[in-house]
This record gives sequence, structure tokens and C-alpha cells, in this order.
Amino acid sequence: MRFGSNASGPRRSDFPRRFLVLCAFGLFGAAAAVGMVSQNADATVVPDIRHIVQTLQLPEPVAVPSVQAGPDDGLYVREERVQRGDSVASMLNRLEVSDPALQRFLVQEPAARSIYQLYPGRAIQVATDAEGELRWLRYVHTPGAQSDGEVVQQLLEVLRTPEGGFEAAEHEFPAERRINVGMGTIRSSLFGATDAAGVPYNVTQQMIDILASDVDFFRDLRPGDQFRVVYETFTTNGENARSGRVLALEFVNNGKSYEAVWYDPDEAGKSGGYFALDGTSRRRAFLRVPLEFTRISSGFGLRRHPVLNTMRGHKGVDYAAPPGTPIRSTADGTVEFIGSQRGYGNTVIVKHHGEYTTLYAHMRGFASNLRKGSRVAQGDVIGYVGSTGMATGPHLHYEFRIAGRQIDPQSSDIPIAQSLDGKELDRFKQHVASYRGQLDMLANLQKAQDGTLDTDGAVALADTGAAR
Repeated sequence: MRFGSNASGPRRSDFPRRFLVLCAFGLFGAAAAVGMVSQNADATVVPDIRHIVQTLQLPEPVAVPSVQAGPDDGLYVREERVQRGDSVASMLNRLEVSDPALQRFLVQEPAARSIYQLYPGRAIQVATDAEGELRWLRYVHTPGAQSDGEVVQQLLEVLRTPEGGFEAAEHEFPAERRINVGMGTIRSSLFGATDAAGVPYNVTQQMIDILASDVDFFRDLRPGDQFRVVYETFTTNGENARSGRVLALEFVNNGKSYEAVWYDPDEAGKSGGYFALDGTSRRRAFLRVPLEFTRISSGFGLRRHPVLNTMRGHKGVDYAAPPGTPIRSTADGTVEFIGSQRGYGNTVIVKHHGEYTTLYAHMRGFASNLRKGSRVAQGDVIGYVGSTGMATGPHLHYEFRIAGRQIDPQSSDIPIAQSLDGKELDRFKQHVASYRGQLDMLANLQKAQDGTLDTDGAVALADTGAAR
């Protein structure tokens, strides 16, 4: 008996058998497909397909204006962003600029000192030629600076001179002004809601200052209070440089709405300010306090004099504060007196509109360039806290006077600034019309989204575009 196969004998091919099996599977699949089509043939509606051909005339070719060769043609431009811990040397190394003469120039040239103001996130650009030689370096070191009342970007430019050396120059370019809006509902705090809405901190602080005479944002807030705000931002090269002024604001506190719009009157000598939508000024004619203080060390009225140790009437309010704390004028006015005055020590008296005057005493020193006859605006620094005159420690003695008579600034009804009227009121109404529409739009949107807000109750809306 033999087991196995004869390896040396002829071997029969398996190809015919495999071919038949494949054909059988193919025929089976085709039959199944036909069966499926036949079962659904009645349920399938063959669409009526039409081919429409129409000949269109092509427009005349538009001539493309030729581009003139610029000074940067043929140069290689690189850009690197400043990282934390960077130095000028490390930045030049990442920019692949190896030029000892340039580094010496940046160290020695006073006009190039701003290159050492390196802030993380800001960019330095360089351009080199085909030989790798630096042609220029540019650095926007201050993207949101104030210059003559305008927001500008300040740029340092270093150029290679024809002689092979370098020269540096500072340039200013206007930043792009844009208008943003934000809204939110208070859940825990105002700053929590504005932060969730993407509203900058500086704008939130302005909101507090604008409505400070009506709303105590640290004690009066209630869950469910709402805000709607329109504000400026400034961008350079597509990036935020800084936030600007609040343009319009509405805050609903405990069901009561407070509104404010920025308006700059056309009349000479009048400064801009915030007004309610009916033209009533939001700014009080006098600030409640002339400085940021830690405590009232002595109130208005009868007291025992700390130096004379006798009972005497105290005709002002004393604010304890560290030496050197800035003292601000509580209202617009003109300096009527500046100098030393008996027990008051270094003193400034400011004459305001009507019969109002204010007195600031015991100063350590006066603001520079302040003299009798100087005009001051509300909030301007006029001096610094000290202990000159009859004083036991550093503090400000502040008096509020009407027709020369001292009254208590803490309990008196301080007048508000005058409201608009006449033609100025008509111009104001035209000015606020667009802001009124934006605030109404935000209010309607907030109502529509009520119940769908996030945990902080805030909604950030996209930039509305560049201002005209």
C-alpha cells in the first residue's frame, strides 16, 4: 500500500475548477441584482432628464494694472514673534541675522533704544538680500499708543545706508478703530459676566465709573441684572492693540434701566461726556471724593481738635491716605489760590461754576505747572497727600463751599452737570439714534436667547467692523 502522492508524476492543473467556481458566483450575483431591480422597478420613478444648452458671451478681458517694482522686490522677509525671556541677540539669531555691526549699532544708537522694549507676542520683521545682508528691520514696539488724542502704532525702522552703515527712525501710523458690542446677564459678579462676554477689563471699569452715581456695582448687583455695551477697540495688523472708550451703555439693575451715551459737544470750551438718552448728563458736576482713600479719619461737624485738644466745628472731611497719594479736582474750574495758608499748610482752592468752590489742604506738594489761574478738569491731579500745616499725620482736608459757606459734601445733594438743550440737544438726538438702535437690538437678542445662555449669562458678539 502506498501513501502520499507521486511527486515525480504529472500534476493536474486546478485552473479549470477555479474558473468554473468564479463564473458560478458571478452568475449568482447578477441574478440577485436583477431580482432586486425587478422587485423595485414599479416603485422607482425614472426622472425626466433634459439637457439644456445655452451659449453665453464671455465678457471682454479686463486689463490688469502692472505692478511697479517696489524697494522690497528681491528681498527675503522673515518674521519672528517675541517669546518670554527673549533678548535682542536671541531674536536676531532666530531671524537668521548675523551681523556684529548691526548689534553694535542697536546698543549704541539712542534712536534705536525701543528695540529693547521686547514684549511677548509682538513681532520683529527683517529683510535680507540674496547675499544674506540685512536691508531693513522693523518692530512695532507700541501698537496702541496715545498721540495728540489719537491711537497710533509706534514702529522702529532700522535701514542699511548706501555707505554700508545703519540709521534708525521712529514712525507713527494710525491704528484701525473698530466698534464692538457685548451683552451679558449677571450670575455672580459683573467682572465674571463681562469676562465671559469677551469685554475687556478696561471697558468694564469704565462701565462702573460711568454709572457710579446711580449703581453701586459692589453692593447693589442682583442675579439677573443685565448689561449691554458698545465700545471701541483699536487694531494694528489685524491684532487687538488696546480697548478704547465706551460709546453706549445700558445696565438693568433690579429691574431699573440706566443708559449712557458718549457725546462730544460742538461748542468750543465744552468737553465730551456721558449723557442719558434724553440728554441729561450722567456726570455729576462734583465727584463725591477727591482721591482713593482708605478711610474717613474725621467727618464734618463738631469734634475735638487733634492738635488743640478743644471742641471745635470741623468744616470739612478728612481722608486718611498714604503720603504722596494723588489728589484730584472734584470738578472743572480755575485755581483761585495755591500756596501755604495758616493751619491748612499747602493748600489749593478751585473756583467752579456759580458760587461753588472747593479747598484741598495739608498737601505735601502741588502738581507740576499748576499755578493761580490754571484751568483744571474734573479728575485732574492738583497735588499729593501730605501733613503740612496743623496736622498729626498724612491726610487730605477737603472742603465743599457754596458762596463761601462750608457744607458737608457727604450728605449734601451735589448738583449734576448741566443737561443739553436747544440746538445742542437736537444734534445729540441725531448722534444717539444709531446707538439707541444698537442697544435695542442687543436687548431683543438677549430676550430671544434668554434661557440658552451659558453659566455666566454672557454672549460675545463678533466685531461689527471698522468705524466710518
